[in-house]
Amino acid sequence: EGIDRTHNPEFTMFEAYRAYWDYNDVMSFTENLFEQIALKLFGTTKITSTLEKDGQEHEIDLKTPWRRLTMKESIQQYAGIDVDGMSDDEMRQAIIAKTELTAEDIAGKPRGLLIAALFEEFVEMHLIQPHHITDHPIETTPLCKLHRDPKEREQQIVERFESFILGFEFCNAYSELNDPELQRTLLEQQAAKREAGDDEASPMDEEFIEAMCQGMPPTGGVGIGIDRLVMLFTAAHSIRDVIFFPVMKPEE
Repeated sequence: EGIDRTHNPEFTMFEAYRAYWDYNDVMSFTENLFEQIALKLFGTTKITSTLEKDGQEHEIDLKTPWRRLTMKESIQQYAGIDVDGMSDDEMRQAIIAKTELTAEDIAGKPRGLLIAALFEEFVEMHLIQPHHITDHPIETTPLCKLHRDPKEREQQIVERFESFILGFEFCNAYSELNDPELQRTLLEQQAAKREAGDDEASPMDEEFIEAMCQGMPPTGGVGIGIDRLVMLFTAAHSIRDVIFFPVMKPEE
């Protein structure tokens, strides 16, 4: 993995799971957590931070509720692109025309990853105030629960959200998949990709499948990057300022 001002391969993660919650409950939990930290530290939900990309000082208001947009809605609002009205080739052309990505970079990528690429390239930098970006394509999270809405499910949309502040991701969460038969199928697909050389694909986990077969209730799960959270509340310029043993780039 690469290293930059906001990312380090070795980072601190807070994870939580709650039975009989879904991703909507987790969204409320997450924004209330950030709001309460701000109130405890500063007595207000408003904090000031400088975004390096534009050099401007921003007043961030962590007061709940945070804004919620689906990934497709965010692309429509901030990039003026209606992905539902575009073919895969049209999306590829839009990415190539307006980013540094080449045809080779996105060749063979499925539709869901093209949508995610449009989001990353055109939307993330606009998410200064707190946002929850919901309903991602399954290609971004193959082990997540499919959407409850039949229309979204048909398009392979999953119940996942990421929370963004100052243009950076702070949180990843979703409604956990609790169908053992579907979980096995998806893990078998992931294992095949891993054997084919995809290091990011998940390995098969028979013990997890067996535990799920014994009974897993509907569950909401969340992961929050503690280092970025500390950066936010201390106005730290670099993630290296808030982790104990930062990995450094080679001098050459």
